[in-house]
Amino acid sequence: MLVLIASSDFLLGKRIFAGKSKKVKRNLLLLSLFIDVGLLLFFKYTNFFLNIFFNITSGESSPFVLDLITPIGISYFIFKTMSYIIDVYKKNIDRPETNYVNYLLYVSFFPNILSGPILRSGELLPQFRKTLGFDKEFVSKAMLLIMTGLFKKIVIADVLAVNLVDRVFDSYEYFSSFEYLMAGYGYLVQLYFDFSGYTDLVIGIAMLLGFTSSPNFNKPFLAQNVTEFWRRWHLTLSNWLRDYIFSPLSIKLRNGGKAGLLFSVFITFLLCGLWHDANLTFVVWGALHGLIMGWDILTRRGRMIVQKKINKPFYKVISIFITFNVLMFTFIIFRAPDITVAATMLKQIFSGVDFSLAHQWFGIYKYPFIMLLFGILLHYTPARWNQKITGLFSRLHWSVQIVTVFMAIIFIFQFYTTAALPFLYLDF
Repeated sequence: MLVLIASSDFLLGKRIFAGKSKKVKRNLLLLSLFIDVGLLLFFKYTNFFLNIFFNITSGESSPFVLDLITPIGISYFIFKTMSYIIDVYKKNIDRPETNYVNYLLYVSFFPNILSGPILRSGELLPQFRKTLGFDKEFVSKAMLLIMTGLFKKIVIADVLAVNLVDRVFDSYEYFSSFEYLMAGYGYLVQLYFDFSGYTDLVIGIAMLLGFTSSPNFNKPFLAQNVTEFWRRWHLTLSNWLRDYIFSPLSIKLRNGGKAGLLFSVFITFLLCGLWHDANLTFVVWGALHGLIMGWDILTRRGRMIVQKKINKPFYKVISIFITFNVLMFTFIIFRAPDITVAATMLKQIFSGVDFSLAHQWFGIYKYPFIMLLFGILLHYTPARWNQKITGLFSRLHWSVQIVTVFMAIIFIFQFYTTAALPFLYLDF
């Protein structure tokens, strides 16, 4: 499937570039989008849409269930090749790729094909044409990123998942509203360290091969609103949605004023939710983020007035705290196996959390709770600390670096168990 799509867009990209009229170029672009989006919808969403259709028309689930095998990484390589075709059409790149092997390598680049980052053709393709260069600092950064990624995944994310999050979400009927709340916090922190750990790992591996990749996270829990959160979280997806869905849609609806802007935001994040998987939980999650971002737009002026009237550091702390909790509640929907479970958990939380269970809960879940706090504190460490650590590690003698890596791996794998989990975003 990957080879088919890559070959199609490789040829269509050259035809679009050579097209003699705007109409020809547009028709070729539409043909490419029809193939790419059509295959993505067919493999990921056929059964989902069939169920929706039969539920609406007959109130029952679809009697037709297609046994489809979804190609690995289809959501990511479709987005990569779509961005290439659109960039060729809009002349955002000087010329289409003429080397078929290079283009196939771009679409199938193994470090990020499964869960991103979603690299643009203008970022990755030029690197295939250059002679790869290495130096001590480059390799040092790569090794440090790999160690960091393993630490985030095994020591923090998996410990939270196995000892807290999965227990509550997978057997929710046996737990209380307080435990739902703590599992919600646990999942938000788990998801961040799991996905950012994966990103560190694949960027580090790519660097060992001589390639650089865009960062995918910028301390997202420092966001003072959900709009800012999406400027810090899954940056390559956020930028893709902004450039290829939100911007064209908002330009089309610019005569609609603020209503057009709000509609563009909502549709963008509704599609963002659906992109994650064919489940109503993701659709609701995406719609909620679209609505909340719409609220951010509507209240921006009022928030600026409030900010000027009160202590700025206090306003910032309160905004971060509120945003973190809003995200936690929405990600309960994201993690729940279905919308009914999500509704049950949220209903019990908002009906009243029994904090009298806290002491007993902390006694049972002491270690995952410590890891939860450690993860939050680690996330809030200043970015300059990371730069200092990277610089310090880069200056070490290569022999000391090897010993450090060896000792770090031994330490990290003390936390590894047979219950260790695959990376979360491999499911998307």
